[in-house]
Amino acid sequence: MTKDEFIAAATAAARAFAANGGSPAGVAVAQAALESNFGQSRLSRDAHNYFGIKTHGSLPWTELPTHEAIGGALVRVNARFAKYESMEACFADRERILTHVAAYADARACVSDPEAFIRALARHWATDPHYAEKLLRLYREHGFGQLDQH
Repeated sequence: MTKDEFIAAATAAARAFAANGGSPAGVAVAQAALESNFGQSRLSRDAHNYFGIKTHGSLPWTELPTHEAIGGALVRVNARFAKYESMEACFADRERILTHVAAYADARACVSDPEAFIRALARHWATDPHYAEKLLRLYREHGFGQLDQH
């Protein structure tokens, strides 16, 4: 999948949820691009997991090495990640997580402000202390904010 093909597919998946009052589409596309390296990561290719979502419930999973920031240090660990049948299924699960998990209440409260949404989302989504800045930079540089214009 080329970068342009990834952006088109991710945009279509994200818009389905944004249209129904879900999280901002541009943020979802930017986050998927960041987490999956525009669909080039092994996790996205092998498991249709574009957000680094860890396994939960009865979902199938795959175990892969990853890096987590623990105590201020970047540590390589093996983690179990959810495995999806499609990009759309992964985006649907992300939306379900953001809608129902209490930790994302702050993000839900600022869904109409994509940049504030990113900062609130980042506090719980990743261990990387620079996650919000990385996501904001990608969101701005690639013009994903255009997807969130009303």
